[in-house]
Amino acid sequence: MADYDFSQLNDKEFEVLANDLLSNLLGQRIERFKPGKDSGVDGRFFSLSGDEVILQCKHYIKTGYTGLFSKLKKTELPNLRKLSPKQYYLITSIPLSRKNKQDIRSLLSPFIVRDDDIFGKEDLNDLLSRYPQIEEKHYKLWISSTTVLERIVNNAIKGRSQHEINMFHKNSYKYVQTVNHQAALEKLEQCRVVIITGEPGVGKTTLAENLCLHFANRNYEFVDIEESLSEAENIYSPRKQQIFYFDDFLGSNYFEAIENKKDAHIIKFIDRVKADRTKLFILTSRTNILNNGVLSSQYFLNYKIHKNECLITIGALSQMDKARILYNHLWFSRLPEEYIDEVYKDRRYRDIIKHGNFNPRLIEFITDIERVPVESSEYWGHILKTINNPKDIWNDCFKIQNNAFVRGLVLLTVFNGGNIAEEDLRLSYSRFCTISGFLSTTHTEKDFESMSRLALKSFLNRNMLKKSIEYTLFNPSIADYVLSEYCTEEALLVNIFVSLNTCDSLERLVRLTSENILSPAIGFRILEAVFVDAFTKDDKAIDYRIFVSFLLKKDPDKKEAIVCFLRTLIKDPRQIGQLGNLFTILTEFWDEQLVSEYGFIKTWIGEQSLDETEITQFARFVEYTDCNDVDIIDILRSGLKEYLLEELDSQKDCIDMSKAVTCSTSYEGDIDVDYDADLIETQFDDIANDILKDLRSDLLRDLAPSTRDLIKEIDIDAMVDSYLSSYGPDDSDDFRSTSSSSVGDGIEDLFERG
Repeated sequence: MADYDFSQLNDKEFEVLANDLLSNLLGQRIERFKPGKDSGVDGRFFSLSGDEVILQCKHYIKTGYTGLFSKLKKTELPNLRKLSPKQYYLITSIPLSRKNKQDIRSLLSPFIVRDDDIFGKEDLNDLLSRYPQIEEKHYKLWISSTTVLERIVNNAIKGRSQHEINMFHKNSYKYVQTVNHQAALEKLEQCRVVIITGEPGVGKTTLAENLCLHFANRNYEFVDIEESLSEAENIYSPRKQQIFYFDDFLGSNYFEAIENKKDAHIIKFIDRVKADRTKLFILTSRTNILNNGVLSSQYFLNYKIHKNECLITIGALSQMDKARILYNHLWFSRLPEEYIDEVYKDRRYRDIIKHGNFNPRLIEFITDIERVPVESSEYWGHILKTINNPKDIWNDCFKIQNNAFVRGLVLLTVFNGGNIAEEDLRLSYSRFCTISGFLSTTHTEKDFESMSRLALKSFLNRNMLKKSIEYTLFNPSIADYVLSEYCTEEALLVNIFVSLNTCDSLERLVRLTSENILSPAIGFRILEAVFVDAFTKDDKAIDYRIFVSFLLKKDPDKKEAIVCFLRTLIKDPRQIGQLGNLFTILTEFWDEQLVSEYGFIKTWIGEQSLDETEITQFARFVEYTDCNDVDIIDILRSGLKEYLLEELDSQKDCIDMSKAVTCSTSYEGDIDVDYDADLIETQFDDIANDILKDLRSDLLRDLAPSTRDLIKEIDIDAMVDSYLSSYGPDDSDDFRSTSSSSVGDGIEDLFERG
């Protein structure tokens, strides 16, 4: 017989359970309403006579009967008088005596008809025994119950395994089932082996522990492996259901594991389990450690161990999953109410849920009273500080579990702005290793391909773009951690920025200095080192050197070298590459000594199309130098008109043709098409005016053609033909159909305090 105290459930989970039980008992489909301000209604149905019957759930495990009765008197009774239902059922998680029920019925009469319309703890347990399918459905109820604890501990090998499974059970009340749970469960049932990996704090160990609880409750003998698979092999029983659990199976020193043939041992044991229908095997590993092991082990490579991998990533969690994780931690925390009030104030919980650094381990940190060293008035500040810079989560993984080569790749990506093209990263990595004097201390090669594979999924992502490959940070909090840890290490920073050969890295350097993340003194010394490297090495890109010249143009010690470099470029503008670079040079470094005539500009620019940035830079150059050369002005005017027409053409889809085009059927059955050209031109006029408003200089606005002149260049007849060919006249009703429906995300309702 069930004997739950329901402390494993939060208030919203208890409400769902209560509705399920009453629905089965009464044989009624009970309407449920979204969590939130219910005005005394958690469920309802209508009797055969059409009268409304209301259910109300009260999970008063923390306050007991006294708190429940007080709440019923102050809040529920006034609500009931307003609702005036024909009948009212009250379901609570606390134990109730016969007198308790009589007192509640007397208080809420005439809405509660009989004592047995009130369900307490004992009544709910009776119903769970009667309806085991409901018990099975509510996973967290039974997995964290004392009844299950006795069963799973008895199903564990004596000693350490019993202690471990006991600890799993103790922590299970905070567990939130997400899509990861079902995916891992299906993988395990199909393959019999699952390797759960993920970044630190993502919840891979918690998931693994709850999978172990799930099967231990189904009479699988639980075996915890701590050091060696020999522990499992010694108690392996061919005809007994057993589940083996190996947390962090490669450890942090994966090279030692590989060199001791642990990889071969693991592969053999995996094969043995997969061939035995009575066995299951769960392993966990931090992603970077698993990637290291796979890369270093020929056994893992040949076996393709990743085919058994169930990767846990925060990206797989929906906003609602995150909300439930936060809500559960707050509900079961021992934080005083005034601390929790700080999270609810101004719906701050949404800031946590939507934060780029959201991480289950981080949520555990900020809701653990023993880790909160501040008064309630300072609690929100403490949360922000922790979630904005989750140093504790990344420190061990970054500094201890990874080598200097992987750290180098991550540092280069962070100081390039958080993303970098693969080819740029490859070249920068090679230079960084050389400059830093890195030497491999193991037999494993430290080439770019090998080390980048290690960094992937734990620190970096590799994204396939249309024409290139880009590396980005796996989680935004990595950059926060790196900046907080390394922005005072000048020698390392010099090596990083000198190794990078991108304008993005220079922009990052300027931004970090202007925001005082880097001290101005360190920032300037880094820039000086970058300048020396840029003007003494031949492998630096032209646009990179131009950017360096721009940053140091006011330094008299650098002027001669900069002018010499730019004069060489201007003699052959084709090597500059982009028009924007030329305009930057001509504007920022305009000097009769450097440029004495405009002739070469006319020849080079006159043959090229200009984009928005280039037009803006061109205009800035003309204004800055007081240029009055007629040919130069005409080139700018012509390029501006061409750009505006392209912009206008690109926004043709914004024109609502359904308002201007009409179709009618003649007496003979022919379809006649007519359109209002003035209405189309009016819409274009609005768009053209918006484009002209975005022009960034008075000169461009003066040179721009009128909107009417621009519109004359548009073939409206062709637009109408295209419209009719895409949408037949019979479809005209569809053009105007709109949808105004919107669905809330449910987060506000979840966090509603009853």
